[in-house]
Amino acid sequence: MPIRLKGNQKTIAMYAVVIVLLLFLAYFIQNDTRRVDGTSMLPTLEGGDLVIIQGVPYSSIHVGDIIVYNDQCSSQGESVIHRVVAINSGGFTTMGDNNPGTDQALNIAVSEITPNCYVGKVIFVIPYVEIIAYMIDNQQLPSWFNYVPAALILVVAVYLLLGQNEREEPEESAPKKD
Repeated sequence: MPIRLKGNQKTIAMYAVVIVLLLFLAYFIQNDTRRVDGTSMLPTLEGGDLVIIQGVPYSSIHVGDIIVYNDQCSSQGESVIHRVVAINSGGFTTMGDNNPGTDQALNIAVSEITPNCYVGKVIFVIPYVEIIAYMIDNQQLPSWFNYVPAALILVVAVYLLLGQNEREEPEESAPKKD
């Protein structure tokens, strides 16, 4: 059920929504994003998911955190998104949730993950963007289509907040004097 707002409340609510969305956008711009490829992190991450990566200090990483490491430690020469399964004196031991062994044992990583290989920690996942990303990558959708989800979120938020389909209740008037 939408919230009922009147006059200046609607204006204030609209400004609040815009400010929150701008802060949300700024937050994502200052953090790194990556698209997940492959199935090594199933069921946690699926191919096509978008992950938001924050450059938290290497020393603050714990067992269970999902991190990204770069091509310096990757045997394939590309970034890898996997879970930290052990912290050793030489660095992190990592593993995909769907893999039978650690990255180091399966030769996915050439060594333990050291500070010079560490990119950041996954802090947020946006699932189900695979189809849209595939279509954009293969030029089946125009590049401006990237902005459509943000515009839809804004429209839905404003619609729900302002209750566009509700009629304003008439204000009660003072009793008439004869």
